[in-house]
Amino acid sequence: MIELKDMGVSLTDALNDSIEKSSSVEFPVHLLPGWMQKTIKDHTESYGTPEELWAVAFLSGIAAASGKRIRITSGNYTNYPQLWIMVVGSSGTGKSEAFRVAFKRLSEIDAERYARYQTEYQDWEAHDKAGTHPRWDNILCNDNTPEALFDNLGHTGSGLTLYRDELSGWFADFGRYNKSGEIGHYLSIFDNQTFSISRKKDQPQLIKDPFLNICGTIQPGVLSEVLGKNNFEQSGFAQRFLFLYPEFPVRKYRRSTTPPSTQLYDRIIDKIVEFPGGDEMCLSDAAENTYEAFYNEMELIRSRSSDFWAAVYSKAQIQALRLALSVKIARLKDEPGAEVSETDMQAAIGMMRYFIQSLEKFKTEQGEMTSKKSMIREIFKDNPAAKQTEVARMLGVSQPYVSRITNKL
Repeated sequence: MIELKDMGVSLTDALNDSIEKSSSVEFPVHLLPGWMQKTIKDHTESYGTPEELWAVAFLSGIAAASGKRIRITSGNYTNYPQLWIMVVGSSGTGKSEAFRVAFKRLSEIDAERYARYQTEYQDWEAHDKAGTHPRWDNILCNDNTPEALFDNLGHTGSGLTLYRDELSGWFADFGRYNKSGEIGHYLSIFDNQTFSISRKKDQPQLIKDPFLNICGTIQPGVLSEVLGKNNFEQSGFAQRFLFLYPEFPVRKYRRSTTPPSTQLYDRIIDKIVEFPGGDEMCLSDAAENTYEAFYNEMELIRSRSSDFWAAVYSKAQIQALRLALSVKIARLKDEPGAEVSETDMQAAIGMMRYFIQSLEKFKTEQGEMTSKKSMIREIFKDNPAAKQTEVARMLGVSQPYVSRITNKL
């Protein structure tokens, strides 16, 4: 071991209860391990960005370090701490800093492994390439073609974490290198389902039990455009992400130049990476009761939702387990053992409610912006001489935004 309610509730009551929770939910930092709460607080105060941003970043680092080394079994299914995180925020809000800090130690480990790989490769070449081809056992990746990414997944032992500071570049690459089955492969990866790839002039590949975390940031306007392309919403691909859309405060200049310490966090990352793997977690009785109530609630709401939201609630049932496992791994430092506790599960469910609320917030704003686009088009269709600055002021948007819309008329 690495050390570090019931269905009797009416549908109306369940829906009303969910709506009430969704409208007032806060990110449950207070349910995370004590050491992580302090680390989050220190970085929140130092950088002036939301605590939930730091919480998600550090949990993503824990999940990336863990990979497939630790799993959770619930019912007939096994899950890993696999998280697909999308932080939504405008440019200049500081949304990228948390992941840079959280992945810094993992990047250093990758660099150390790469140096060893180069030595092994030179030795392999010096011996006429006899024996097994050396490989770089990296944890993070950021700029791969789909072919290179899938090849890497096929050879890695514990999985990969794809981290892009701006996910817009990654989305832009969809369909760029090949037109067949890319989204389908990612859907299989989300479910950790084995899939095969056959390409002309290449040997066929069988990607067994793939594990891939996806973490990055994106601007609201860019995300709106992305979701309208490549069948992302209709395929259910978009609904597999956990959307973090916090309120970013206006930051003030800070004189302090000493960054908060990540020494304890880095040591935990090291210990997880060094762990050979094989641990299997399970839910405690109390955690299972809590999860059962959440699962049933999501199922009731899903049955009355549109296709888009039905997929969101369905995936929330899976993601709650993955989040609970990630919290448990972070808590192993102080509470070793093979059981995911009720507190771990409560933290996961609280986070899921926050992520769903974030997506609701984004979709509402997206609808408002779509309405404003229509209004701008109608205004300039009826009155081409209208002043863009006045229209922008009236609708609460920027003049460049109005200009972009009118240029397409």
